[in-house]
Amino acid sequence: MSFGIGSKLDSVMARIRQASAERAAAAQSVKEPLPDAPDAKPLNPAEGRYLDSFEEERAKKMGLTSLVVPPAPGTDAAASAIPTNEATQAQKEQGWNAPQTTVAQTSKKGCAEATLTYLEQSSAEEAAPLTQQEAREKVRNKAGTIATGVSDQVDVNLDDGATPAEMGAMLGSMGIKVTKGFGECDTDALSGALKHGQMALAMVDSNALLNMTLAEDEQLPETGELHWLTIDGVNPGLSDSTDDDLYRVRDPINGAYWVPASDLKKSIEQAQEKHGSGGVMTVQKDGTAKTDEQRQALARSNLERTQPLGKGNGGASRRLSVGESS
Repeated sequence: MSFGIGSKLDSVMARIRQASAERAAAAQSVKEPLPDAPDAKPLNPAEGRYLDSFEEERAKKMGLTSLVVPPAPGTDAAASAIPTNEATQAQKEQGWNAPQTTVAQTSKKGCAEATLTYLEQSSAEEAAPLTQQEAREKVRNKAGTIATGVSDQVDVNLDDGATPAEMGAMLGSMGIKVTKGFGECDTDALSGALKHGQMALAMVDSNALLNMTLAEDEQLPETGELHWLTIDGVNPGLSDSTDDDLYRVRDPINGAYWVPASDLKKSIEQAQEKHGSGGVMTVQKDGTAKTDEQRQALARSNLERTQPLGKGNGGASRRLSVGESS
């Protein structure tokens, strides 16, 4: 009897050690961009205009060590280092068709436009997938026409970034509903929404989030700018608390990468502390909003749920490859 109990205990402890090792590998990979991460090196730093590709081998620049945790049977070492996105299947079931490539901002204040372009591509129902340029043009056209429907509440102008209200109005024009808005990072609500097929937008302090992916001697000391990014992935932690989760962000400045819930929280807390705005809004496709009138009504209802994020203007442009803030 004692031998049987001992064997079971050894088996349980072995699984715990394996899970801990895998989690350690995932935590290390948080600092490493995904293979699709673009490199938007500026054509002219003074203009802040970028190429539609993101930085290559950022991990090598940071001097990150190779992972030493052995891969699971049947997988390779590179694949095992990347956390599993547990939102993907549910998002497909909810009608999202997210592209693999993150959309880079093409102007100094273009993070909002880039974020909306990624969602436009993800939610499009055309027979052939939209290219980034096609999706970007659709977003710009909607920004120019939606003003007539919500002009009494918000002035939509993406050229200088976007406030939470402008984002809510734009999302409505795209047939996307803001389900909840938070002035902080509610990990229970965020993880739950992602696992049920929603996506999320976050308004963060750009430097606070960037510093969490950099080596200590490369971190930026000063406050950054309000910055929009998409959250499209979740990887649950070993504990029952969602505070242990990892989130995949698609950042118009630095590409796609995983961040711990604690880091996302800190970047939002700094946004609120330094800028008076920041937070998360969860979003889902609204298949009932088909006509212009229905989408304008959706835009108006979205405005109510964006209020907790404040009135700040998100349009950060600092990049890892740019020495000065632009």
